[in-house]
Amino acid sequence: MKICILTPRYPLPIKGGDSLRIINIAKHLKAQGHELILVSIYDKNCDQTEEAMKIFSQIHVVKRNPLVSAFFAFLYMLQGKPIQCGYYYSPKYLKAFKKIVEQTHPDLYISHLTRMCPYIEKLGLEQKTIVEMTDALSRMYGSSAKAKGGILKKAIYRIEKNLIARYEHHVVYRYPKIVLVSQEDIDYLERQEGHALPCLELHTNGVECKAETTSKYDNGKICFVGHMNTLQNEDAAIHFAKDIFPLIREKKPDARFYIIGGDPTLSVMALGKLDHITVTGFVDDLDNMLADTCLAVAPIRIAAGIQNKVLVAMSNAIPVILTPLIAKAIPELVSGENCLISEESHDFADQCVALMENEHGRNDIAIRGNEVVRRHYLWNRTLQGYESLPQSNV
Repeated sequence: MKICILTPRYPLPIKGGDSLRIINIAKHLKAQGHELILVSIYDKNCDQTEEAMKIFSQIHVVKRNPLVSAFFAFLYMLQGKPIQCGYYYSPKYLKAFKKIVEQTHPDLYISHLTRMCPYIEKLGLEQKTIVEMTDALSRMYGSSAKAKGGILKKAIYRIEKNLIARYEHHVVYRYPKIVLVSQEDIDYLERQEGHALPCLELHTNGVECKAETTSKYDNGKICFVGHMNTLQNEDAAIHFAKDIFPLIREKKPDARFYIIGGDPTLSVMALGKLDHITVTGFVDDLDNMLADTCLAVAPIRIAAGIQNKVLVAMSNAIPVILTPLIAKAIPELVSGENCLISEESHDFADQCVALMENEHGRNDIAIRGNEVVRRHYLWNRTLQGYESLPQSNV
């Protein structure tokens, strides 16, 4: 098949979970023998690297105009539509997309996130489209009020919650297949509608598993990984740095906290001025950065779906301490067996210290966590059948 993928951000280099997921979806589809066309929006630069050319037979990009984004974001809000759909709407992109459709006649379209659906709907291509919704955003936005930092983002999330909920309702009745990464989000959307939604399909996140056993590690090194301009990651980093990490250092003064991920906000950058905290920004080789890590933390309080940061850590044989909110999305997780699950700050800190001071316990959890991803979360398993539409739509 010839498959056209629409993305709101140029996905390479990989900077966060959304780009990690769509690139692995593309790699999977390419491996199945499909021809891929990428149509993407970019902000600053989008080098069409050798890696990109190996995946996509055609790459078309349109630069985002901040003034156009602001205008359509406001217009969409006034029309009762999601701000994010307006923010990523561009007449120039629509013109380019229409030309690609007319010239190449794709067999299938993938809208990466619901924010690209307006382009599909402008050309009436819904019945040939898979919506890569990934997460039920209305569910996540509902918990944003308690977040630290990001005052403007929190305000936008509060407005956006109802707008995106309305649009999710619209999407589930207009498209033949909508993909989510957690059963929790499927259940949530079905509860909102009051009945089962056959269009919803589960394809969880995955990893490429490299580490087979634990290696030598630095028992003072704690890492948090994520795209650092999102409210949920900003909140988690600030929460850990200010509420949990000081408690760890009371018992383990040599502990160091690394915040790893691209586009850190000003609030996150400020954490780097605190003792024993390093904000790395984007790193070219994440596996190498994590190689000597004692443990990974995911104190996420605002989230939906399966967190890539958890799977990535476990794939590198690093034990993870995470909150119940995100642990629920990975049903194979058992606290004390293949991870540690904690919420309250003092208990979270105590769990960290216990792992840092117990090499045998630390390694045992790391190995069992690695086994979980090997059995259940390799990309070639989680994406099996991704490109198939319901029979009536083929």
